[in-house]
Amino acid sequence: MAQATKKALAAALKELLGQKPFHKITISDITEQCGVNRMTFYYHFHDIYDLAQWAFQEEAAALLDGSLSAENWEGWFLSFLKELRRNRPQMANICRSLRREELERRMCELAEQILRPTLDQELGDCPVPEGDWSFVVHFYTYALVAMLLEWIADGMKTEPEVLARRLNTICSGGIRRAAQDFREGEPPLPETK
Repeated sequence: MAQATKKALAAALKELLGQKPFHKITISDITEQCGVNRMTFYYHFHDIYDLAQWAFQEEAAALLDGSLSAENWEGWFLSFLKELRRNRPQMANICRSLRREELERRMCELAEQILRPTLDQELGDCPVPEGDWSFVVHFYTYALVAMLLEWIADGMKTEPEVLARRLNTICSGGIRRAAQDFREGEPPLPETK
């Protein structure tokens, strides 16, 4: 029952995003859209951002469905791009409504959760110091998110197949090469905070 209510709230948010910018959507709009009261909303989510993050994670998980691996990431990424394009009005409203820094931070957190296991799989049996490996994962996460945000801001004009192929060309072998270079290179410098 709780999962069904959360899904209904997420569907209401998605539908409203097709009509108006994220920053103009209220909790009342969402609860009216799916026929529940405000307390029901607050039982499941702290705020609209919490709902949006949960909804995005659910959609990403459905796309992942255990199928993302180092061998098929281009196909998975292509499916992901097509899904984003299918929801173009919603994505445009989210991007126009949130500060770039906030959107980038939230997307990077989620992208790293999704990408880390695949990048770890790509690493294979090539041992790399954790600090160096975290740097590689962080780099690829930010690069992919930056490309996605630029693609969305540009109206998603580039065909998903072209973008997926280009990103695969850049990433293919690059991760393993970086891991190899870090493994064989100088000892890592101490990190500063």
